[in-house]
Amino acid sequence: MFGSSWLSQTNRALAAVVSCLFIAIAILVRTLYPQVLDNVGYLSQNALQLAWPNTTSTPPVYTIHLTPESNQQTQEPIYQRLELAQILQKLGEYNPKLLIIDADFRKADPTSPTLRSRIYDDLQPSLRAIYPNHDLLLQTIISHYPVLLSRPLSEAVAEKPPLSNYIRFSQATGYQSDTQYAHGSNALLYPLQFQSNTALLPSLALTAWSLSNQTNMQPFQVTQAEDGYQLKSTYFQIPVTEKTEMLVFKTSNASNFILAASDVLKNRVPSKLWPPASGSQFVIGTQDRSSERHAQALQTLQSDNFLNIPTWARYAEILALIGFGIAIAIISATQGFWLSLSLTGVAVLVINGVAFHQFALQNTVLEPFFPSFVVLLIFAFSCTIRRVTFKSHRNQTTERFAGILSPKQMQKVLAKSEQLPLEGQQREITSLSTRLRHFHRYYEGLSPQDLAGFSNGFQTAHLDEVHIHDGTLNTLSTSGLNAYWNAPLDDPFHAAHACRTAIEMQKQMKRFNLKDRFNFNQKNMKDHAVTIDIGISTGLATLGETGTRRHFRYAPLGKCVDLAEDLARHCKEAGHSVLMCETTRGQMPELAALETIPVKTSRYQMRSFALLGDPSLAFSENFLKLKNIHCNMVFALFEENDKKKALTLVDECKSLSEGEYNTIYAAFEKYILSDLAQHEAVKDAAQ
Repeated sequence: MFGSSWLSQTNRALAAVVSCLFIAIAILVRTLYPQVLDNVGYLSQNALQLAWPNTTSTPPVYTIHLTPESNQQTQEPIYQRLELAQILQKLGEYNPKLLIIDADFRKADPTSPTLRSRIYDDLQPSLRAIYPNHDLLLQTIISHYPVLLSRPLSEAVAEKPPLSNYIRFSQATGYQSDTQYAHGSNALLYPLQFQSNTALLPSLALTAWSLSNQTNMQPFQVTQAEDGYQLKSTYFQIPVTEKTEMLVFKTSNASNFILAASDVLKNRVPSKLWPPASGSQFVIGTQDRSSERHAQALQTLQSDNFLNIPTWARYAEILALIGFGIAIAIISATQGFWLSLSLTGVAVLVINGVAFHQFALQNTVLEPFFPSFVVLLIFAFSCTIRRVTFKSHRNQTTERFAGILSPKQMQKVLAKSEQLPLEGQQREITSLSTRLRHFHRYYEGLSPQDLAGFSNGFQTAHLDEVHIHDGTLNTLSTSGLNAYWNAPLDDPFHAAHACRTAIEMQKQMKRFNLKDRFNFNQKNMKDHAVTIDIGISTGLATLGETGTRRHFRYAPLGKCVDLAEDLARHCKEAGHSVLMCETTRGQMPELAALETIPVKTSRYQMRSFALLGDPSLAFSENFLKLKNIHCNMVFALFEENDKKKALTLVDECKSLSEGEYNTIYAAFEKYILSDLAQHEAVKDAAQ
């Protein structure tokens, strides 16, 4: 059978293995699928920029979101390309520097209405003959303003109308990947260049930046520096990733310049933001395409306040994840909850502190939230596994020890149940064994109901005394019990507690007899006073789970347990009802005790001592005199082998004890006379 220590080690190993497995999975996800963590990256980047926002003073880049088209018949229809034409004409009134359109023009507008409206005449009266073609209307409006149009990388797609017509009427175009062109993108990194079959093509923000600086598009080249990759040209140097992707540094008020097209058309924009200054730049798109990314990227390029992504950032993140993760897994598996919680808190603070420090001083972006999140999950997994297994183990421990420990001791055991070595250990204990003298008389003279009540009464009283003095029950029989101290919990005063329990048991039985607790007088059993014999022994014993798979039994095995039982059986012969071994006597010199005749069995002969009382008796003047003469008598009997002298000293001890210990000295007399008779018989046989 497996003990508590084995279960505890298994639980801890399981928690550590699961934690290490989770660390490995997190590292693989971070390395192989970084795009999966974009949401976490957005969160951490927003937190970093919230703490230290970009305060560089540059003209704002406005983002205008077109109204989403609705398919519900109960609502007024929305025509995005018509609204886009209205916005372009509205913004044209403020002399814009550049109008960037982030929209998908691969297909003709299917929402062109069949009825004429005054709004069309206001936009372009000369096109009245070909109403209602939204695409032609928008193309004409685009041709009148400095428009930068988004286009896909695929030339085959770009050459098909109506997109080809839009490209022809626009001032310039910037590129997006085919997927981003169709659906937009909210990725954490903003690509500045795209690889085509023949060359590297600039993105919307990079094209807009070149146009706004009135410079020709110089060829850019990706180079690797000590702190990461850079996109270089003759005049510019931009920190990027290996794939020419740039981290956007948001300004502190970037969200204020994201406006709705309906608000602009109806003049509902706050006065502190509108009207825009002459020469402003605008990005027009939709919210579901995350078109504001282009405005934020352009703002970052204009502010020249770039975020650095060092090449060692990912490795530092992985090392922090491995170091702190394994440390927390080990501490959670081997130590307590509070220590692992403290280490987890320190790890999270260190990871985030380093990341915020690098961002504040050098604009270096490290990812703090993902390793922090993984560290917290490792802590949660480890503690949850240990908690679940510990709860199961705690319930099992409660079931096992409920009958042999007191409630107070049970609480202490449950507090350290994982540390209980049930598989076997050797330690010093004090064993106490009780035996009801002449028990056969009671079950021969009592009815079954009375016998059961009698046995239950004295057994309950004795077990309560054992539990009061922090003892552990070993066995419970019909005529007595066996208990021990200093296991499973440490008890440095185990011998004292066992002796105190024996003294209290004797006092209790005297009270029971005096008050006729078992109603023997009513049953005409006046000569059946209850006498309890107790043996106490201290020594080494092997403790562990000695039961079967279906029956738990935590018990001691050893000579001291057998000796306690032998002492209890020897009480009647020794003339006293409480006997203890020599080792117990040596640990309790302050108690009143006198040596009795030795315990003889087929295996050994041991000295035994009668426990007479507490220190108040042990240090009384009369008892000290008696003890001195008693020791001389024992010395004469066992050391000098002078039995006649011993008999003389026995008589002297009787007179000093005033008959209180006559049974002890009667046992000595019987022992001496028996020995003398045996000696004479041997002598006669020899003659």
